[in-house]
Amino acid sequence: MSTPNRFGRPAMAKNLLLTYCLVVLYGFGNQLQAPLEPFLVEQLVGKGGTSASASYGRLQSLYWGIQIVGSFLFGCLLDKVGVRLGFGLNFLCCAATYSLQSAAGSMAGLYASKIPGIGMNGVLCAQTAVSQFTDPGPERFQALGRLTTAYTVGGVIGPYLGGLLGARGGHGYILGAKVAAGSALLAALSSGLLAAPTHVLQEPRVVEGTQLPLRQRLGTVASKAGFVLVVKLLTSVANAIASSTLNLVLKNELGFAEADLGLFLSAQFACGAVANAVLLGPASRLLGGPPSAVVRNCIAALAVGYGLQAAALNAGGLAQLTPSLRRSAFTGIALSLALFQYSLSTSITAESTELVPKAMKGTLLGMEHCLFSAARAFSPAIGIGMLEDYGTLGLYGSCSSILLATYILWITTYEQADPATGKRIR
Repeated sequence: MSTPNRFGRPAMAKNLLLTYCLVVLYGFGNQLQAPLEPFLVEQLVGKGGTSASASYGRLQSLYWGIQIVGSFLFGCLLDKVGVRLGFGLNFLCCAATYSLQSAAGSMAGLYASKIPGIGMNGVLCAQTAVSQFTDPGPERFQALGRLTTAYTVGGVIGPYLGGLLGARGGHGYILGAKVAAGSALLAALSSGLLAAPTHVLQEPRVVEGTQLPLRQRLGTVASKAGFVLVVKLLTSVANAIASSTLNLVLKNELGFAEADLGLFLSAQFACGAVANAVLLGPASRLLGGPPSAVVRNCIAALAVGYGLQAAALNAGGLAQLTPSLRRSAFTGIALSLALFQYSLSTSITAESTELVPKAMKGTLLGMEHCLFSAARAFSPAIGIGMLEDYGTLGLYGSCSSILLATYILWITTYEQADPATGKRIR
């Protein structure tokens, strides 16, 4: 039975629409920097593959290490202060990060620019908002899909513009950071337009509310959604190892320049937008509705996809093709993987938010993002080490193996077969 929403229908629709717009701006600013950072690091460190690659990996690890603490604290904070203040704080931290980046004249300055990242939790804010504005089931599943699509819209525009600016050299890097800072300040002001609840429900807050001690709330979330969080961690590790090295593979192995990398990242986000806006709804209906089925099939598809990438750049794979064909084949596989990566992320969130009380969703999503950040913090060093020691075969083969093991764990532990229909159920 659906829980009455604290927001009237017009206010809820306005909140959802504004949330999507804020996420577009968050994705735009966040991803505008993505194609520029490898080249900015190289400019500050000096050319020389290993040193620049290691510095780029450390930069990513620092940001995601900060996010481990930040996302957990931010999730708990959202349960206390609400998503409107949460969004405002998030975008102010974004603006601070981009402003420091625009002024960075050394690696030390670039490292310092990541410190305000402790409050950069736009997706966490948005997911918490959607889980509060919608009822469990298809409505929330579709809303989370549209939320991911909104982020990918910003992710399409941001890297493309960033690549064009980066092609102008050092001045373009600074201008890109300033544009991102301006978009974050605009979003911070816009977040104040989110509607407040029209009335407050009388909920049993001692049982499932925010007044419970933190340890008890964490225990409740872990007992109800712990397995799904473990799967989130395992899939995040595999995807993070691949994504943290992808820019280096494209730049060093396939010769991508700034504009090429920006165009590719835009195309990758476009595939994610298609997956969530067009494919996620039909796929969920085809699979009978439960997000758990989408999770299972996405994990299987990614395991196969990374296996194909493992062979793509090695002898017996695509190494025998001309450079242009190798580029096309490898990027085609990578873009196809994006379809399943975004659907997997959305489906795991939809599954986990159905398992905990509404007043604990911020804590749940904070824990989820904390695990994701932990994966992203340690994966760059692991991925770059694998790439340097074992090449793309070892790198993508490891990702495929992790996902295959996760798939087996999911179907043997989380899902069961219905004897009457033979279909898999939770």
